Amino acid sequence: MPLSDNQKALWNKEEGGFTLIEVLAAIVILSIVSLVLTSYFTNALTYSKSNQNKTIMVNLARNALFYMEKQDFEKVQEFFVTQDYSLSADVCRIDACDDDSSPEGNAYQQAFNTESLAHVLHPKVNGIDYSINVVYQRGLLEESDSEDGAVDELDKADIRDYLLPVKVVVTRDSESGPSAPVEVEGYISNEEIR
Repeated sequence: MPLSDNQKALWNKEEGGFTLIEVLAAIVILSIVSLVLTSYFTNALTYSKSNQNKTIMVNLARNALFYMEKQDFEKVQEFFVTQDYSLSADVCRIDACDDDSSPEGNAYQQAFNTESLAHVLHPKVNGIDYSINVVYQRGLLEESDSEDGAVDELDKADIRDYLLPVKVVVTRDSESGPSAPVEVEGYISNEEIR
């Protein structure tokens, strides 16, 4: 079918389009913008993962503190205050916490259910191993002088009979080494005031 004169005129009319340089410039600009956006999302993902790990570690510390609060207060007080031990994930491993040949192993057995304690101190979340240490904060209840120079021993002794200040330290075990620790402070309270 032959073309009409109007169609021939439109066909022969020069069409305006993008040149190769304009197309290349647009591609370069789009690639720069996409690289900036990609780095932004990568940083956001890394930050989100870091916060997720910290949240897990704080929850594990709270779980360990909750476990300690449910134990017999007198036994825990004996373990921390009198014998001056701390709950260490390195000493109380899942396979070695029942070792009663050492004084620490014997103290663990007297104060705690060592099987559940080993699992509390060595949790595994999402395939990642964590280590938890519970440390008695003796300095918070040390004898201190009041303003007039007299020792306020009565108040400290009364508090010590009902509250034990502890710090729970959680670290993540990984191939690249342990992570920055997360610390949660709290008190183990006597059953009488619960």
